[in-house]
Amino acid sequence: MRGSIHSDEQMESIMPSFQEMFEKSKGKPIDYNGQTLVMADNFPREGATKFRLVFITCNGDWRQGVGLSFEGKFKVNDRIVRRGLLLWYDTAPQTVEFEVVGKGSTIEVRNVWDVGNGVIESWHNGAAMTVEAVPNGRRYWCNDGFPDDDFDDIVFRLERVS
Repeated sequence: MRGSIHSDEQMESIMPSFQEMFEKSKGKPIDYNGQTLVMADNFPREGATKFRLVFITCNGDWRQGVGLSFEGKFKVNDRIVRRGLLLWYDTAPQTVEFEVVGKGSTIEVRNVWDVGNGVIESWHNGAAMTVEAVPNGRRYWCNDGFPDDDFDDIVFRLERVS
């Protein structure tokens, strides 16, 4: 687990509870130390059908991944996946190209993790992410459920491909 001299209870009292902040905002973006934090992001398609997800780094102690949802279908490696796509840092290629088929205008992006019990977790405890605009897409700096504020548990980029 994390190399800390503090117990989990002490850490939770030291670190802000992003979950409580998101509950108060009813899931809307929150401000924390001058940064805008989100639980998930609605990535605009802008008419694109081809996309690329690039894993940049992973520093979390738990298994880290990216969950994508779309009102339609994903096409990955000639396979059709309906509504949701889950990509784990430790098993997916560093770069994953995919297509979307359907009328949805956004792709929901969220970080996910597994503490080792096989359960896919998201959106609670210390989970939050910052979103940075990059050419043709966005870069995501993510916190998993452990209550800290370094936003480096998983970092990835999602891009529209011409």
